Amino acid sequence: MTTTAPLRLPDSTRCPQCRALLAGPGACPSCGLALTGPPAGRLWEVDVELLRLDATRAELLAERAALLAELRAADAVPVPVSAPRPEWTPQRVQNALLGLGGLLLAVAAVVFAAVTYDRLGAGGRATVLAALTAAAALAVPRALRRGLTSTAETLAAVALVLAALDAYGLRTLGVGDGLSGSVYAAVSAAVLAALAAGGAVLVPVRLPRIAAVLLAQLPVPLLLVDAQPSAATTAATLAGLAAADLGAIALLRDRLREVRIVAAACATIATVLAVLVATIALQQQPGAGALALLACAAIVATGAALTDAPVPRLVLSALPVGLAALAAHGAARAELTDLQLPLVPAAVALVAVLAAAQLPRALRTGPVAGAVVVAAVATLAVSEHAVAGLLHPLSWAVDPWTLPAGSDARAALSPLDAWRGSLVTPVVLAAAATVVLVAGLALRRAAAAMVPAGVLAVGALALLPVGVDLPYAVALALLVALGGAAVLVPVPPRAAPPAALAGAVVLLLTVAWSLADRTATLVVLPLAAALLATVRLPRLVAPAAAGAALLVAGELAAVGAAAGLARDQVGALLVLAVGGLMALAALSLGHDRRTGLEAAAGLVGAAALSLAPADHGWLSWTLAGLALVALTAALRRDRRRLAGLGGLLLAASSWVRLADAGVTDPEPYVVPLAVAALVLGYLRRRREPRTRSFAAYGPGLSALLLPSLLASYAGNPLWRPLLLAAVALIVVLAGVRGRLQAPLAIGGGVLAADAVLLLAPYAAALPRWLVLGAAGTLLVTVGATYERRRRDLAVLRERYDALS
Repeated sequence: MTTTAPLRLPDSTRCPQCRALLAGPGACPSCGLALTGPPAGRLWEVDVELLRLDATRAELLAERAALLAELRAADAVPVPVSAPRPEWTPQRVQNALLGLGGLLLAVAAVVFAAVTYDRLGAGGRATVLAALTAAAALAVPRALRRGLTSTAETLAAVALVLAALDAYGLRTLGVGDGLSGSVYAAVSAAVLAALAAGGAVLVPVRLPRIAAVLLAQLPVPLLLVDAQPSAATTAATLAGLAAADLGAIALLRDRLREVRIVAAACATIATVLAVLVATIALQQQPGAGALALLACAAIVATGAALTDAPVPRLVLSALPVGLAALAAHGAARAELTDLQLPLVPAAVALVAVLAAAQLPRALRTGPVAGAVVVAAVATLAVSEHAVAGLLHPLSWAVDPWTLPAGSDARAALSPLDAWRGSLVTPVVLAAAATVVLVAGLALRRAAAAMVPAGVLAVGALALLPVGVDLPYAVALALLVALGGAAVLVPVPPRAAPPAALAGAVVLLLTVAWSLADRTATLVVLPLAAALLATVRLPRLVAPAAAGAALLVAGELAAVGAAAGLARDQVGALLVLAVGGLMALAALSLGHDRRTGLEAAAGLVGAAALSLAPADHGWLSWTLAGLALVALTAALRRDRRRLAGLGGLLLAASSWVRLADAGVTDPEPYVVPLAVAALVLGYLRRRREPRTRSFAAYGPGLSALLLPSLLASYAGNPLWRPLLLAAVALIVVLAGVRGRLQAPLAIGGGVLAADAVLLLAPYAAALPRWLVLGAAGTLLVTVGATYERRRRDLAVLRERYDALS
């Protein structure tokens, strides 16, 4: 029997939401939760019911534990022990015995032929072996008639081994003395294959059928070893052997499955050997080797048509394209240069994918995959030149506007290194892009093919002027035209994003290349910005707007640099671009475009600051200008957070001025601004009580404490860190009293940093053992009280999160 625990009631002295103490009936003094009326009564009932459910659950868990203990204490039920089970089936035992017996008989026959060589002579030994062979062969049908199938298979194997020994015995009697050993072995294998096939027809046993297929393969390699023909002839002969095996498979169709499997394995081995030998023949006889490879491709395609398994069929149907590409590459090696050779596999891949697209859909996958692989190999062959051609223009950012007048495209590609590619590079990339696109359409995977096809197309477009080696100005004009066409020309909806993205990339690469010449930079930047600004696709609006804005800012910087302005002056000039971009973003242009413009404004502002540090005056003006832009943008309700950034930038501008003037005491300059900011924050919280303390008091507290902290670390007198510690402590106490996060976090951080500064001079004078002992004592204390403090830390975290 379980006892029912007394019903617990909720704590009526604390707020059900924030757990703060209640002063009396009405609303919570901490969070303002109303605790009167029907909803408050219903909340009380819900809390009571939840406590009752918790108590019931605890009782049930206790009863469950008791029942489990009672069951474990009960006597265990004995489990009957079963007898050991046999590990092998009778069929496997029988096959093992018969196989071992057949092996022993075959070994005995070989030993007999070797031991009795001197006693019986060649004739006697041949007679005995022939008699044993006949006895074993005649025993096969008798065993089969009695239902002993496995015994019949074993006797057939013994008969085949004895027949091979008979062939050896006939050789010792002088049969075939005019033939070489390889030719005699080939004739013997052919005769044995015919006998095994005839026996398999008369007696339906599997092993002779398999042996007939295997023995039928041996004459061809044996005759090749004897004749030693050229590599091309050897490859063609092996291809013919594979074709014969495939013909046998086609004739058998669904009959004699084991024969079809063995013939398929033999055809595979013969084809692999033929491909290897034909590859070697390409170095000696390119034409003959290419024909042999094409024959192998035809054989592989036939094998793909005969197989039913999905994966082997896919692989076999893809291989002919690769073999055809290898054959064409070998045949054209003598006629083309190394730079031109990648055109061959690219052309083969293009023809193959176009032909495969005409096949029924069930037969397309393999040839299409083979074409894509060959196109990838061609792309890899030109990848070094492609990457160099795309990345070399970026090096003009290191040494801009230094291109000699009248340079052509290849000479203008980089100030550091010459390009070693040719027109073949963009042509191969364009062919690969077409192959990928057609493959996607043929396999109904157009969406997946868009990205790789677009990347290859962009590379081809960007490298086309360099491949043709046009004049520099004409090359830039052509790239701008190609990028603009990709951005502006209407295309199907599915192809619109890749086309726009490709055009944008081409335009950006053109911009990078235009840095080689001053006039080119001033002309290309606004054109590219205008073209990017026309992009209106949903996913590309924000990045296109950001790119256009950055190019406009770059144009402004280029104009300033062309006018002879210094770096810091150019940085100050970019502040105008930041203001213009933020003003344009404030207009009703859509969320995506506004986001892109604001992101570009941030990047341009960072660039302006990176250019200005050389001169303190221009740096101060740059910081002040950016602060003015941020404060102006903060007037919008959805951009109020920029007010803090504006305040920090304005403070930084004043700090730069003070540092430039040699002022070491920043307090007289920053304290009035900090007090004003704190007053404004207080008024804002009075008007909008939901305002977070960081938004209201963060800028003012930062301006009040951080400059003094930096001045303290700069090595000023001792009175400053002491005074700063007192002020930070007052801020922390004010945060505790008002339960505000910002004063606690900022004041506490400054107080901790100031304490480290005050203790630093004494740390070096402390004995080492004292430091180690203090650290050890601290660790032991923390470890001993860890469990008890976890609850205190959780409570403190909840209270801190509840602060406004």
